[in-house]
Amino acid sequence: MSESDADNRDAPSKAMMIMLAPDGYYTYLNIPKVPVQNSSGSVGSKESGEDPLLQIDLDLVKKNFRKLSIRHHPDKPGGDSDTFRTLKRAQTVLSNPKLRQQYDILGLDLDDDDVEQNSSAGINDEDAGAEPQTTSQGIIQDIASAALTTVLQLGVRTALLGTISLIIARYRLTLFPTLAFLAFVAYKVRSGPTVDHSLELMSPFVIGIGMIIMYQASSGSWSSISEDGTKKIHWLLYWLGESITIFMFTYNSMEVKPSMSSPIYLGAIGLFGILAALWFRGKFWNYAIVIGLEIFLAIFIALAFPVFEMILEAILNDKLKKVGDKIRAQHKCMERYYKQQSND
Repeated sequence: MSESDADNRDAPSKAMMIMLAPDGYYTYLNIPKVPVQNSSGSVGSKESGEDPLLQIDLDLVKKNFRKLSIRHHPDKPGGDSDTFRTLKRAQTVLSNPKLRQQYDILGLDLDDDDVEQNSSAGINDEDAGAEPQTTSQGIIQDIASAALTTVLQLGVRTALLGTISLIIARYRLTLFPTLAFLAFVAYKVRSGPTVDHSLELMSPFVIGIGMIIMYQASSGSWSSISEDGTKKIHWLLYWLGESITIFMFTYNSMEVKPSMSSPIYLGAIGLFGILAALWFRGKFWNYAIVIGLEIFLAIFIALAFPVFEMILEAILNDKLKKVGDKIRAQHKCMERYYKQQSND
């Protein structure tokens, strides 16, 4: 087979070229586009909060798709898989409001294979209620998910640290079982796979030391007796034990743990532990304030990021609309040129 014969065989079909042109999905499926009119008579969307969306007859989309799919099915004479796949994608985009809105802005279908697989699981995706994500939605949701997860993890660690400082390190009944548990954890860590960082191996012991210091400074032999007969906390020693505990909590929460040969990073973590302990000072309300701020931040992220998503999507849509208008104008110019050439 000659090279020219191979090129002719692999050349895209006329139907494929029509569908790949700007607004080609509408053109080849012969779907008229009518802007949605709201109650005031201006152009708008039926769904609140959306950009103006073209109103189309979904039954006509299905009808024309079935008729054309018979013609282009790979098992039929003259059919080919590429044209049929593009035709199916056209039906999916026109039947889904989100994908159609994005397609109307640019005039082209830029979704990748992952989006196509998620949205083309079946012809009746709209009946299944699945709403594909646009690019801006995916970016914002990934950022929001990471930020919300981080804040919630901080809240859990702060609550656990407060439990240790306010309850476990104050009483023998809670301290000794916790120390036994830390000893068990240390045994499992040392008997498990080799850990690269020696400080991570020492973590249960260091946390235990911090708890013992806090206990001795609050209820143990290092505390002093006040005039009314109650024990007073030795705040300097308690601050030392709390600083050690916060240091190890912060170190263990890091995904990439600095080694003992990185004194700058370890010093920064130690400084954070010292400053945090100066704030907490083993007081309930100081822990409650921090946990309250973390809860507020989590709620803010959950409420604010959808607004950021809408803003980013509006900005992207505006940029894509300008690009789409330019592409459509260039395509019409090329059509007029080739039509004139064919007439000459």
